[in-house]
Amino acid sequence: MQRIRWGYLLLALSLPDAWAQQATTPAQPSLVDLKTVPAAQSQPPQPSEKNHVRACPGRFEFHPELDGIYKVGNGVEWPKPTHEVDAVFSDEARQMIKKAHLKAFGAVSLVSLVVDASGNPQDLCVMKAAGFGLDEQAIMAAEQFRFKPATKDGSPVAVRISIEMNFKLH
Repeated sequence: MQRIRWGYLLLALSLPDAWAQQATTPAQPSLVDLKTVPAAQSQPPQPSEKNHVRACPGRFEFHPELDGIYKVGNGVEWPKPTHEVDAVFSDEARQMIKKAHLKAFGAVSLVSLVVDASGNPQDLCVMKAAGFGLDEQAIMAAEQFRFKPATKDGSPVAVRISIEMNFKLH
């Protein structure tokens, strides 16, 4: 029992030396080095160079009394899709997948749009970019959607909604 206590004591006394030696090894940067290295900021995927897609503003302002565009809720009912179109993979994405030898791939492009009082999509923009030309494909698909318009007090009104376009390859 006494040998075990001495073992723990020796181990406890030797650990600070091991930590001190480990801190001086060149493989591990010191705190001073970490402060001087600028942090890399992650960049959102860039739209394809061929077609530029309009990015959405950080926040939408809703002023229905000025522009006639409502937000769903508070008596405004959702528009119902009557015709949906699936987005297809872009050539740029297919080339990237082939070049990277990927067996599975997934990406999401979030498209914001205004469904007008006739049920047609207007003012499309990308809220979350997928990159690799997929955002252009998402916009082209969303432009073909048709809706039963949103209603407020039984009358059709324009509303801003978002559509999630999923791209998956298994």
